[in-house]
Amino acid sequence: MTRVLVTGGTGVLGRELTPRLQAAGHTVRILSRRPRPANLPTGQEWAQGDIETGAGLKEALAGVETIVHAATSPFTRTQQVDVQGTSRLLELARAASVNHFVHVSIVGIERIPFPYYQHKVAGETSVMNGSMPWTILRATQFHNLLDGFLQPLAKFPIGFAFTDFKFQPVDVSEVAEALVRCAGASPAGCLPDMGGPEVLKLGEMARVWLEARGKRTRVINFPLPGGFAHALRNGYNTCPENRQGKVTWAEWVRRRYGNSSQEAK
Repeated sequence: MTRVLVTGGTGVLGRELTPRLQAAGHTVRILSRRPRPANLPTGQEWAQGDIETGAGLKEALAGVETIVHAATSPFTRTQQVDVQGTSRLLELARAASVNHFVHVSIVGIERIPFPYYQHKVAGETSVMNGSMPWTILRATQFHNLLDGFLQPLAKFPIGFAFTDFKFQPVDVSEVAEALVRCAGASPAGCLPDMGGPEVLKLGEMARVWLEARGKRTRVINFPLPGGFAHALRNGYNTCPENRQGKVTWAEWVRRRYGNSSQEAK
């Protein structure tokens, strides 16, 4: 039985991943800056530590054979967490004789001029140039993230959005299942990108989302200039050749909002 340390274990991906790892027969240890919760599921371990400062990491890594590194900080202190923190974790993992470092990343980040993505590329480089056996899985955006982007549209009769941006949303549970397979396999280097079953413009996604919410918001395109917008308009964040996910955007929205549209009528 493999002991797997999951960084970011309390996040959107981590919450889907940890029970699946446990169901696959692994001993799961969650790394978090927060103290151990009183309602931790039976059989799961908890390690309080911080990859940004290094506090508690040596203790967290004791007896660990595999790391799934899902922790990230998109909005603040990205350099400290995604670059320096990843390098620190790799160094300590090597000293602790960890056998496999599974790193979670994002499709297309080397082609999109965005500071967070540049830091993610630097984190990947640390993994690839290190001395530990590794696997990197890149995925497209989760449905949950895009759902969050669209929330302001439900508040007003007219809304603005980057309707020509392209996305290939993938279900977080499917990415979690792929990571379970990674954790149970030998280090494999860079895996094929993982995307959802369809590439859609944000405007198309907004129409489906608003209909499910029972909203009649008029959505107006906001023509954002610059290299970041150019990249998303051209789908650099997608991988149409790797449609590994099965859950479509419409299916996810229906599952998330149920009969909201009927209740609103």
